[in-house]
Amino acid sequence: MKKKGIALLITISLVAAIAALIGISAGILEHSFKRISNKKFLIQSNSFIAGMQNVLKDASSDVNDSDTLDIFLSLPFAFEQKSRNLSVDIYFTSNASALNPNNMLEKSKDSNTSKKKVKENPNIESSYEAYFEHILTIYNVSDKILLLSMIADSVDKDLKERTTGSELALENLSFSQGKIYSLEHFQQILDAYKRLTLDFNVDKVPWETLLSFDNVNIDFNHIESDTLSMLFPELDPTALNSLTSDRVEVFKDFGALNIDNEREKELKKMGVTFYSPQVKAWMNIYNGGNHLGVTFLYDLQTKRASNLEITN
Repeated sequence: MKKKGIALLITISLVAAIAALIGISAGILEHSFKRISNKKFLIQSNSFIAGMQNVLKDASSDVNDSDTLDIFLSLPFAFEQKSRNLSVDIYFTSNASALNPNNMLEKSKDSNTSKKKVKENPNIESSYEAYFEHILTIYNVSDKILLLSMIADSVDKDLKERTTGSELALENLSFSQGKIYSLEHFQQILDAYKRLTLDFNVDKVPWETLLSFDNVNIDFNHIESDTLSMLFPELDPTALNSLTSDRVEVFKDFGALNIDNEREKELKKMGVTFYSPQVKAWMNIYNGGNHLGVTFLYDLQTKRASNLEITN
């Protein structure tokens, strides 16, 4: 009963706030759609998007734990203003559902490292190495050492090769290293690997569900099934589904998973938690035959939006 009350509160708050926002911004959006071929279209539409982010600050104020997040992510929202032939739908997904390769290197234990040179080729965390090793073995990738080295050398800040050909920045001066920013950026690593090895099995790997690039943690309650199957290769399909797509209740802690202490330690090292406030918003705005698609990341804790992308 409590969950239903929270769900109703969240729904009413968000529906009312966005409905009011549509009413205020309808004229701007309508005018923007009429100028869809003009740069002003995106500029004017940004006023609605900025307003949407402000709405979320209030409408998501009650989302602060695994239970309320589960409810929030399960609720699709749709609104329309028939007088202007305008409609909006929006839904949210967890942005902590996969492993972030940017966290794969061991952190220095020296608290004074800012005053020293950056350590060359920091070690790969054993849990991350095992994760990648399992992926590359399953998909029969021929040179696992090279690809893992290329990924690690793209994440670290030095230009020292872990193995021959693994430092992309030495071959391509335009390659940005120190962080992998997106799947497209990661694809550059895969393309370089294929040029060196002529091994195209890397294209068979569902990287889009196994990796993400902006999250701090992995929320076990919203983990991708592909990711979990690589973390827990011993799980059969039925057990895997019960923890992901068929999950009914939220998990509050590691005790609910019935795993040994060593596995728990490894998962903690990888940033596995049971509540992450990082979500991704997917919004579609329609006006007649015109469409504006918007995605952005939103942190329910800091109330900040980032990584705004617009398509039409």
